[in-house]
Amino acid sequence: MSADPAPNSPPPDAAASGSRRGLLLTCGVGLLLGAVLVAVLPSSWVFVDAGGHEMGEQSAESAAQYACPMFCVVMDHLPENEKCPVCGMTMTPVSGESTLNRSEQHMVGLEADVARRIPLVRSLRVVGEVDYDETRLARITTRVGGWLETVWIDSTWTEVEEGAPLAAIYSPELYGAEQEYLVAWKASNARGDERGAPRSSTLLRSARRRLELLDVGEQEISDLEKNGQPRDSVVLRAPLGGVVVERGAVEGASVKKGATLYTVADLTTVWVQALVFESDLPWVRVGQHVRLEAEDGSEPMDGTVAFVDPVIDRGSRTARVRFEVDNSRGPNGRRPLRIGQRVDAWLEARIDGKGDLSPPSATDATNPLSVPRTAVLRTGERNLVYVLFTEEETEGGRTRNYELDPANLPEKLWYEPVQIRVGPLAQAAGDGAREQFYPVLGVVPPRPIVDPKTGEERQVLSLRRLSEGVTVVSRGNLLLDSQAQLAGKPSLLFPEGNRGASADPHAGH
Repeated sequence: MSADPAPNSPPPDAAASGSRRGLLLTCGVGLLLGAVLVAVLPSSWVFVDAGGHEMGEQSAESAAQYACPMFCVVMDHLPENEKCPVCGMTMTPVSGESTLNRSEQHMVGLEADVARRIPLVRSLRVVGEVDYDETRLARITTRVGGWLETVWIDSTWTEVEEGAPLAAIYSPELYGAEQEYLVAWKASNARGDERGAPRSSTLLRSARRRLELLDVGEQEISDLEKNGQPRDSVVLRAPLGGVVVERGAVEGASVKKGATLYTVADLTTVWVQALVFESDLPWVRVGQHVRLEAEDGSEPMDGTVAFVDPVIDRGSRTARVRFEVDNSRGPNGRRPLRIGQRVDAWLEARIDGKGDLSPPSATDATNPLSVPRTAVLRTGERNLVYVLFTEEETEGGRTRNYELDPANLPEKLWYEPVQIRVGPLAQAAGDGAREQFYPVLGVVPPRPIVDPKTGEERQVLSLRRLSEGVTVVSRGNLLLDSQAQLAGKPSLLFPEGNRGASADPHAGH
């Protein structure tokens, strides 16, 4: 059994009719407000050509407009505050011709430079740790078992000279070998030659060789011959000069054959072990110069790349690089580097004309053609520079002059984008402040422009080869590129022009 409708509720047909009347009223009000906006606001605020096409058949002078670099609006007059009413960026003039007069050059802050061949280096900074030179380490071990009777070097980090006595060891085996040598030596001495000199025999040479294999030095053998009596102990001497970095000798202790008593390190040359990222390894080679600075504020030092590890660590994606550094004592008697110390290392990789690393021994490498870093606009896939030139009428037609004086630009300039291939970002070689440059590896020819109506291709007149002396824009190129986008011309984001682009004013950003 259905409930009766409320006494005050309108019938269903009446409610639907009221809803339709409200919708029509809302649409009418919206149309009226739209007409008022069209009548009141400037046409440039309402009708914006997002693709940058010319509107109508106006001349270049009458089509002059102002636009913000973010494509928010295009206006036929400059606002009082010269700012975009949408995003607040400074409005810039839009011209149908790729030229700049003197006032426009000042307005965009135009600065120019020239493409030139200069020596470039790519600097790498790594952190290294000082380590022993493994080729200058010596371990003093016993070749016989016995007892240590005397220990002269009883502490680590003691400076020793080559041949200095370290410890004296008594061994029955050594004592017997000395007795055997003395017997052979006395027998050979008794059978002297016609002049009375001792005659060397096979037995004497064998006994002497046995002493040498037991690590008995020349001085000990001479003392043995002079005294004629075997010694109770044999002195172990330092095989090289340096610092005792390990000590296992304790006076009175028994030692076994092969025991390590001392480790001596020559610190006149040390190694610096550093980790270099995988992406930077192509710029490191054996024989390359390296500059090192310690955190204690001492004078910078020079080193040489001695080894590059052929294996890359899978976790850190780095490889170990070893530098060899001279660590001789300075005027103050101290060595500049200490084992375990951390140092900053700078590697400089010379770049050749092909954008590759020049060998360290090369002295006549060709300098690469370079442009300033600020002159190159990059998207990750494309690299664009804007070149400046002037046009002159000659008998053979109009000619272009791309070699201008950046410090004295003419009153009227033409500009055009040129897509280039660049090498790694590098610095100008030399002392002092270093400006950054890109080596230019070549020019990418522009694609022909296809007429959307006829489908015909039209070749673009552009610079085919960026050579030394060509003038490029180093400041203000971003504004020139924005103006080219608004005019529908080839630019950084639209290599074939902005014709047919999305109606979204922020498309491509």
